[in-house]
Amino acid sequence: MLSIGPIIMGLILGLIIGSQIKTAMSDANFTLGSFVVILIAGIIVAWQSGNYPFYNDLPISTAFLSAMIGIFVGKLLFARSK
Repeated sequence: MLSIGPIIMGLILGLIIGSQIKTAMSDANFTLGSFVVILIAGIIVAWQSGNYPFYNDLPISTAFLSAMIGIFVGKLLFARSK
């Protein structure tokens, strides 16, 4: 059985963090390749950290993975320019 609570809370927290990323003030320019590398590294971290001990739905941390997705979506949709 898939637990929805950690997924929703991770997504909300990721959206909040992603919306606070400033795009114009940063010295580093992120390309598509860097986003892919960050996403792959996030999936590896979510797989290695595992799920909570009392959740046995998936072998990856669904809260961490949904927070990573929320950061990317929040940055693309709500990122501040200044």
